[in-house]
Amino acid sequence: MGKIKTDELEERVGSAGITVNSTVKIDTIAEKTSANGVTIDGVSLKDGAVQNATLVGATLKDYAETDQDVTSATTLAIDLANGNTGSVTLAHNVTDIDFTNVPTNGVSTFALIVTQDGTGSRTMAINAVTVNGGSTVTAKTPAAGGLTLTTTAGGIDILTFIFKDASTPFLTTQLAFG
Repeated sequence: MGKIKTDELEERVGSAGITVNSTVKIDTIAEKTSANGVTIDGVSLKDGAVQNATLVGATLKDYAETDQDVTSATTLAIDLANGNTGSVTLAHNVTDIDFTNVPTNGVSTFALIVTQDGTGSRTMAINAVTVNGGSTVTAKTPAAGGLTLTTTAGGIDILTFIFKDASTPFLTTQLAFG
């Protein structure tokens, strides 16, 4: 069979799509409607991002996580839809932490870099944590040791929260840099 050159392929009304019984080589797939992206075998591709897909047997190399700026307040509002890492410079004592958009299936994490402002001695309570608007809980810590932040001005703590099925978070690690 010879070559077929076309600017556009369309399925016929009522058909089950276009069937090609050999290898198709394509340099570019352009979306028909810019708002929709392209779907291949149920995987949605939109503006360079794979959306709502499960990676199986993947090896990640040279990657970065999206980091969000968390605003200092008595209540920290952390939205995992904005990334799984964040940074905050404390200018308040934190009495509540509210996490939103935590996946309800599987395990997810959030790493928070906490820096004391020029005053220092700011505190962070972990006994008033909400996940996706649920009940207020206390984050679980190793050996129920709680959380004590570095108190020196400019001191840094790195906290890692782990969620299973969007339940009570585990505060698993705390690295302190005074």
